[in-house]
Amino acid sequence: MTLVAYEQSRGYDRGTDGQSGTRTFLVVENDSTVTTQPSIEQVIRSTGIRLYLQDPGPNPPLGRLIPLSVNVRSESDSQIQYTVEFKYGADNLTQIDEAPDDPSFVSFTLSQRPVAVDLYRADDGTLEVLEGGDIKGTPVDESGVPITAFVIQQDLEVSVRYPSFDEVPNISSLYIVGKRNKSAYLGAQAGTLLFTGMSVSRDEVNSYRATFTFTWDQWRHMRQVPSRDQNGEVVLTDRFDVDDRFKADLVIYKQPFPDTENFQLLGIPDPTG
Repeated sequence: MTLVAYEQSRGYDRGTDGQSGTRTFLVVENDSTVTTQPSIEQVIRSTGIRLYLQDPGPNPPLGRLIPLSVNVRSESDSQIQYTVEFKYGADNLTQIDEAPDDPSFVSFTLSQRPVAVDLYRADDGTLEVLEGGDIKGTPVDESGVPITAFVIQQDLEVSVRYPSFDEVPNISSLYIVGKRNKSAYLGAQAGTLLFTGMSVSRDEVNSYRATFTFTWDQWRHMRQVPSRDQNGEVVLTDRFDVDDRFKADLVIYKQPFPDTENFQLLGIPDPTG
């Protein structure tokens, strides 16, 4: 497909209510063997104009005005021809490299929350969250009954637009669901980020919006677990000599998500880059 855009006209108005302008293009398919109609997005992008961004070049045709809306209409049933009209307004928007309507725009949402967990051993400032072996620190349970503490989690949603469903990393995402990052990813240290899944919606003819969700955990998603006897009761001991009361004898960190993977397989652009 070889779409070519020819500028047909441009206009500029200035009055008491401000400045405005228009630019109109005729978009045609130069390859006569092509019969498949392009997507609206392909037609718009062939003009080289991007919504909400100043026109490219050292001397933009309409100065500091930027395109705020676009109208596309077909001009022929037998040929691939479209008229594309951009309406311009005053540049009172922050200039950005990408706009929300642009296919390359990557949006994200970050939220934080405390999560209640069982605590058998308190962190004295030196307690490392590592698997294996008895947890050091101060016993805080009451005869095997833990107290409630809170760890911080962050939920991250990254939304990416794809021009076709074939480009959505459907298989890769299925393979990574429920796994933690093997190496640093999106600013999170290895092992702290859990991929919780992907959802996809079709918002235009040739546009698929995929949302990837992750959860970062202060304890690398590990939780404190006491040793239990054959009856499922917490094994107690008085060896800690804390107020002459029994405490859980052995407490370890248990990882419910032991598998890790290279999250780069998802191919998600860094939304903060």
